[in-house]
Amino acid sequence: MTDIFLINFRNERDMYPPFGIMYVADALMQQGYRVELWHETAAGLEAFVRRVEAARPLWVGFSTITGPQLAPTIEATRRVQALGIPTVWGGVHATIMPQEVLAEEAIDFVVVNEGEVTAQEFTYQLKNGQNWAKVMGLAWKEESGRAVVNMERPFIQNLDDFYPRWDLLPDVSAYLLQSGPFDRAIPVYISRGCPFRCGFCYNEVVMKRTWRQHSDDFIINQIEWLKREHGINAVDYADDYLFGRPRPMKRLVEKVNTPWSGQVRVQLLSPEFVQWMADTGCQWVNIGAESGSQKVLDAMNKDQKAEMIEWGVKNLADFAPHIEANLSFIFGLPAEDKTERQITIELIDRLARINRNARCSIAIYMPYPGTPLWPDALARGYVPPDSQAGWAEFDLNRGNTPWVSESEASAMCDISDILYVGRSRGHWLLSPYYALLRWRWLNQKFDFYWEGKLKQTGGQVIDRVGPLRALRERYGHKLVQYNANTHKSRIESHLPAAGS
Repeated sequence: MTDIFLINFRNERDMYPPFGIMYVADALMQQGYRVELWHETAAGLEAFVRRVEAARPLWVGFSTITGPQLAPTIEATRRVQALGIPTVWGGVHATIMPQEVLAEEAIDFVVVNEGEVTAQEFTYQLKNGQNWAKVMGLAWKEESGRAVVNMERPFIQNLDDFYPRWDLLPDVSAYLLQSGPFDRAIPVYISRGCPFRCGFCYNEVVMKRTWRQHSDDFIINQIEWLKREHGINAVDYADDYLFGRPRPMKRLVEKVNTPWSGQVRVQLLSPEFVQWMADTGCQWVNIGAESGSQKVLDAMNKDQKAEMIEWGVKNLADFAPHIEANLSFIFGLPAEDKTERQITIELIDRLARINRNARCSIAIYMPYPGTPLWPDALARGYVPPDSQAGWAEFDLNRGNTPWVSESEASAMCDISDILYVGRSRGHWLLSPYYALLRWRWLNQKFDFYWEGKLKQTGGQVIDRVGPLRALRERYGHKLVQYNANTHKSRIESHLPAAGS
């Protein structure tokens, strides 16, 4: 029977492997425990609880991230604790706010930060005395209910001590991505942390601006195993930041000698570096551009010159036009007003014209406790949720703060997705619609976004009416063309068809 269950509830869009619990599972298995991994949407909640009830494990661990995924996590935690089984939260969300998490009656323990060794020691104490004060990196409750957060555990110095247990995933093929012409790319983690100090980011709180990597041999052996066992033909380096040490990481990419993708900062995108990327088989890069305004970039400690965003994207267009540049921007940061936002809006429009393979997505700022921007958000009137259910209401395309409304956030994200992520283009009959969207974007006219509601309602009608659905499937591609060859296309292939 299973000794320990570890689960990561995901949303429908996210099919990156649950690396956190894959590593913790290995740490527990090294001590002889039998571990079962679950990576489910909310639809799998009932099956998970039934399985836990049948197995009666020592404890159940939940990996957490702020946002809608918390809703099924909260419900499953309540159901598991009702069975008399200890419940443990870990992951980024729980690490950032362990005391607030423990205020929830159904949550018994929190593993703060890296979980491998803490999970080992916690399990030992669970079976041998339950002296929780001895477990570094653990947060727990006294009999009175008061939350106690133990001393932080030092970071793991040799990442090679633990291995992500791919063999515990029920279907590794579910995580395969499209990467340029390569249809069997897979995400891997080769490092932890990020050396930069972006004021909105959890890394400042969780990883303390450290950056550590697995050894070259460990990484190469893992990728060769994935090639042999699962036929992968490209690698997505899914790290928070791939080039923490640029020269050694360049040498590693060359050693792996496999088409690749990963996170790059614009400062690196010189003509020489871009040429190296092309020569080593790069298919796409993620770039945290954040803002086109130097004022906003400085306020968030981005350590980046705004003009370098355009410079880097142009270098990609000139020296490696096949490489897709996925740039992410954040709207609603505390230093941003309408004037600063306009600078970013116009930059995104220029980038789309400079580089046909530039995809610019936006997210709405979500304040996190303990990050450098947190005091500023509070000073501007942000009131944090008073329960974990409140944190589940957060999402990257919602109005998460008083200064960005729900309707404004929804319209901005929808228009950005159509024009600058999907790079949607329509039949000439639809040219007035696209002109209206671009006018809205360039003039910040996000109120009364009636065409978005109309499109949504029309899509629902078509989904319900068989003949209309058949017409869309037959002629839809002639009316609307959009980017389908991104690293997310495989992830999103199971979602309902969209017209943009």
